[in-house]
Amino acid sequence: MRSFVSLVIASALCWPAVAAPAAGDALPRPSIVGGTDVPDGRYPFIVSLQNARAGSLHSGHFCGGSLISPSWVLTAAHCVVRRSPGSLDVHAGTTDFDRAAGSRHAVAAIHVHPAYPSGKSDVALIRLKTPVADVRPVSLPGLEGAAFEQPGQLLTVAGWGRLASGAGSPSRMQEVDVPFIPTAECQRLYQGRLPVDAEVELCASRSGKDACQGDSGGPLFLAGDQGSRDQLGVVSWGIGCAQGDSPGVYARLASAGIVDFIRATWTGD
Repeated sequence: MRSFVSLVIASALCWPAVAAPAAGDALPRPSIVGGTDVPDGRYPFIVSLQNARAGSLHSGHFCGGSLISPSWVLTAAHCVVRRSPGSLDVHAGTTDFDRAAGSRHAVAAIHVHPAYPSGKSDVALIRLKTPVADVRPVSLPGLEGAAFEQPGQLLTVAGWGRLASGAGSPSRMQEVDVPFIPTAECQRLYQGRLPVDAEVELCASRSGKDACQGDSGGPLFLAGDQGSRDQLGVVSWGIGCAQGDSPGVYARLASAGIVDFIRATWTGD
């Protein structure tokens, strides 16, 4: 889920078990708008965060995440900040919720970025009790990812979020390519409504193409020609979905503070 602001707080609160940012301005929002179906197995590093006692994958999904190693998942802080490890599972290895594929993993620990109470640095790490077998994790270029933050650079975001603001969610993962938006332009568009922090946030979307509720925590990444996947952001917040004057905002993984948090927390296993 990606966060909404006060204009849609009532709707946002209907989404399952996602806490509001401490700053009180924006709420996490969940699906991909203007995207296409993801073929089976294209992005095996993308996982679904599930309510532990849900009856089905579709009903249990509340946020996305990405495997950075077989035992560690990167997601948004707002997805897990008020959750206990026993309240959620991570489902890996599926593209379509209607098919009984993949594996379910209990959570051993949740680590939220210490600066998140500010409402920014919207990242968290989840350690799984059992590793995900036979998967190629996403790559984290860290500070070097800033080199890809160029106007118009197309990046990919994928997940099981809503197909439009307030609409239903798909059973099959969706993906869409969205252009990077220079931070100064993003700040101008949000001026007088919400602050965009250039150090820990980046923006990417275009009118009619965006992440939406249910996509929160999922990756914004650069897809290379040789099958490489370099993650540059984490779905965080926005006003509505796919509105040209309200870009999608992502936690910026090229931030020194976020890089330090990941390095200090992730054991690499």
